Amino acid sequence: MISPGVCDLGPVKLHYLQAGVGDLVLCLHGFPDHAPSMRPLLEEVAAAGYRAVAPFMRGYAPSTTEARTFESAALAGDVLGLGDSLASGTDMMVVGHDWGAVAALHAAVLQPERVTRLVTLGMPHARAFARALREDPVQQRRSWYQFLFLAEGFAERVVADRDFAFVERLIAEWSPRSPFGPEEWLALRRTLASRGTLTAAMRYYRSAFGAEPRDPILARDAARWDEPVRVPTLAIYGERDGCIGPEVHASQAEHFTGDLRLRSAPGVGHWPHLEDPRRVIPEIVSFLRAA
Repeated sequence: MISPGVCDLGPVKLHYLQAGVGDLVLCLHGFPDHAPSMRPLLEEVAAAGYRAVAPFMRGYAPSTTEARTFESAALAGDVLGLGDSLASGTDMMVVGHDWGAVAALHAAVLQPERVTRLVTLGMPHARAFARALREDPVQQRRSWYQFLFLAEGFAERVVADRDFAFVERLIAEWSPRSPFGPEEWLALRRTLASRGTLTAAMRYYRSAFGAEPRDPILARDAARWDEPVRVPTLAIYGERDGCIGPEVHASQAEHFTGDLRLRSAPGVGHWPHLEDPRRVIPEIVSFLRAA
C-alpha cells in the first residue's frame, strides 16, 4: 500500500510517497515528471522487502517550490537529508531518473559510504553529458529546449501554453510511445500547473548553466559535480532515447571507478522504467537485492 509523508529538511519540505518496510530505497523523478510516476517501481521494490520512498523533488508541489537554489549540490543534499531523516543516517540505495539521477549521482560522489547501490535511468554521468553538450552537435540539437528554458518568463509562457502542449511534444520527441497514460498525463499537468512548480523546474536548468547566482554555502560540494562515482551502479538507458543519445550513455564508463553495469533497453526512449516496466523494474530489483 502506498501512503504519503512529508520530511522537513529546513530549507525545504519534501512530500513523498512510500511503500513497504526495510532498508531505504529512494526513487527520484526528473523532468517533466513527478513522484506518482514512480508508483510501479515503489510497489515492486516494496514487495522485494524494502522501504521505497519517492519524493516530489524540491520545486515540485506539494514540496517546497520556492528555494534559494536548485543546484545539483542542493539536490544531492536533499537526497542525503532524506537518508538522515528516513533511515537515521544509515546506508541507503538510490534510483534516479533524469534530474533525479543527477541528484543521485552527486549524492553518491559526496558520500559514497552512504549509498550502497545506485541506479540511473535515462541520464549518464554529468561529465559525459557535459562533454556531449560542448562537442557533439547532435546532442546539442537534442538539448535545444534547455536553452529555451534560460529565457525567464518567456519560457514559462511557451511551455504552459495550450495546457502544456510543449511538454507533450517534448515527450513525443524523447520516446517512441508515451510513458504516461491519459490519467497519468492529467496528473502530471496538474503538478506542473501548481503555483511555482514550472518556474522551479526550469531553475534546475538555469542553475546548471550558471544563469542563477551560486550558493556560496554549497561551493565545496558544488565543485565535486563531475568526480568519478565509486559505488556499484546500474545505468539503464533506452536505445531510442531522443533526449540524450544512446551514444552519450554508452560513453560514460570511464567516469565510474566502482562496478558499473551498462544496460541498453531496446525499443525504449527516455523513461525505461515506464516504457518497459516488465523488463526494467525486475532488473532494478535484482540489482538492489545483490547489495
